[in-house]
Amino acid sequence: MTKRAMLVGAVGGMAAGMMMAAVEMIYGWASSAHTAWDAPMGIWAYIGGLDHFGHPANHIGPIVLGIGGHMMNSMIIGIVFVAVMRMLRNPPGALMLGTAYGVGLWALMRYVLLPLNTPNDRLFTTSAISPQWVWWAAHLALGMTAGLVYLLLGRRQLAEAAPRRLHDVREPRVHKAA
Repeated sequence: MTKRAMLVGAVGGMAAGMMMAAVEMIYGWASSAHTAWDAPMGIWAYIGGLDHFGHPANHIGPIVLGIGGHMMNSMIIGIVFVAVMRMLRNPPGALMLGTAYGVGLWALMRYVLLPLNTPNDRLFTTSAISPQWVWWAAHLALGMTAGLVYLLLGRRQLAEAAPRRLHDVREPRVHKAA
């Protein structure tokens, strides 16, 4: 994987992560039972424990660390998405494949990774932060954005890089025997 492909993946992952966070934070802001900062706090509370989840004014550190962790994970997820798209040789329907990728990530997080640290009945995806439909919408937004960024940047940027590499490849010298 080239540096350019990793850069496209990281940028796409950051954009996708911001869209996912926007869905979660807008729900928290609009809800009377939650705050806009519940989702980033919840990310760090999953790692550091539930004592890092509470009134936002008392938990600035967990909010900042949660946002940082979310963006780091989003960049990794974006790089993996670009790698998958390149392995599939730039298939048509990048937007739909991105959406399916987002749904797959939701299933992976909800049923495989999150239960590793917390029993199913205490998972914060059960409504402590937001209802299940918001998690689905957030992961759909993540996947669609990853697909859209790949469609807009990835295909063109990565296709432009290929001819330069091929141009730099020289013909091997062959010595003929006398």
